[in-house]
Amino acid sequence: MTRRESLADWFGINRAALSVLAVIGCLGLAEELWANFLSLHLRDESVARGAADAASAVANAAIYVGAIASIKNLLEGAGYIAGGSIAHRLGARTALALSGLPMLIGFLIMLGASHPWAIAAGALLLTNWEPLSVPATFDVVGSEVRKERRTIAFAVQSIQKRVPKIVGPALGGLMFGAIGYWLNLTLAFGLVGLAVVLQFAIRWRPPPHAAAPPVPLSSVLAGMSPELRRLLTAEIFIRWGDWFARDFAVLYVVSMLVRTGAWTEAGAAAAAGFLLAIMATTALLTYIPVGKWVDRSASPRPFIGLTFLLFSLFPICLVLLPRAAAGLGWPVMAGLVVAYVINGLREFGEPARKSLITAGFSPEIRARGVGLYWGLRSFAFCPAPMVAALLWQQIGPDATFLIGGAIGLAGTAYYAVTEPRDSNVKL
Repeated sequence: MTRRESLADWFGINRAALSVLAVIGCLGLAEELWANFLSLHLRDESVARGAADAASAVANAAIYVGAIASIKNLLEGAGYIAGGSIAHRLGARTALALSGLPMLIGFLIMLGASHPWAIAAGALLLTNWEPLSVPATFDVVGSEVRKERRTIAFAVQSIQKRVPKIVGPALGGLMFGAIGYWLNLTLAFGLVGLAVVLQFAIRWRPPPHAAAPPVPLSSVLAGMSPELRRLLTAEIFIRWGDWFARDFAVLYVVSMLVRTGAWTEAGAAAAAGFLLAIMATTALLTYIPVGKWVDRSASPRPFIGLTFLLFSLFPICLVLLPRAAAGLGWPVMAGLVVAYVINGLREFGEPARKSLITAGFSPEIRARGVGLYWGLRSFAFCPAPMVAALLWQQIGPDATFLIGGAIGLAGTAYYAVTEPRDSNVKL
């Protein structure tokens, strides 16, 4: 091997993996430019349509965000299963090429829409690229990357996914505050086109894909190991708690900063983008060292357990740490920075979790198995954002976030109790 080939092998990168990285990078950045500021856009539309006051506008936006996120999770569940079927029947490359189609349609809707529900319909299409691509991504790594390089390959993909989460929110926050939401959408639309171009430019020639015979979902479910079933159950709890805060966090942070009187609306939006960039940078810095650490570890279990714990702590930290900072005479922003660093560290065990799932299905059903796993997970927590939005209106965001943290901690405890301590599963 040349030095470049040796380095690429060390990172688990080949032409097939590079094709996946192109999709993740371009479509991921396209989503990050607008997604985190959708709640602010909906709030502004609520004001334009006659909301009584700022608090009412925020509460109305929370309802829209909750409804969008709940329907999104439902559609994602179907998208993951459909993506698994497409990759299984037509091959991973075809599935990757088709994954950007819903995003293109969604952008056309959102660029011409002003009513909140029309915006919601466009947003739902925009987010469906990932469910269609994830089963293909796992199939590529499972089939084209050596077993001992899978965890580091997923780590590299996670880095590629987090780079847009650094650049996108920071750039999107500046554009939203200075110019308006339409520029976020226009630039994102161009990135989808770039993703299509790169798919043709990267000379990846997968082996001829014969149409695979259909595999009943019941057979795929029966092939899921007890360990994966326990992992899935724990993840459902974790994701329920996470969705109590995830899409509401920017709305919460911007409102908090503006209430302090030290931040303008545009400055608070830019600060929210900065916090999201800090979160993504923190996650990015963990992937390579942890990926190699997991490769040498006897079991992925401790890494996954730590990830679940950090997932659960974020909603709690988002409520308590700004108050703690203010009580010490520090800026509220200091507490928010720490909360978002903790949120970034939660990605600590993600490559290990993905490798465990990949190894848990046989090659002939891997794409369908991954799609089913992700689909069942999304179906199970699809009501969570709407429940959170209703709780926001009834008891306020602080109590809602604390309840979400408690649900996540319950899932973490379940995983800790049910996973055998002598597990020596190798990825």
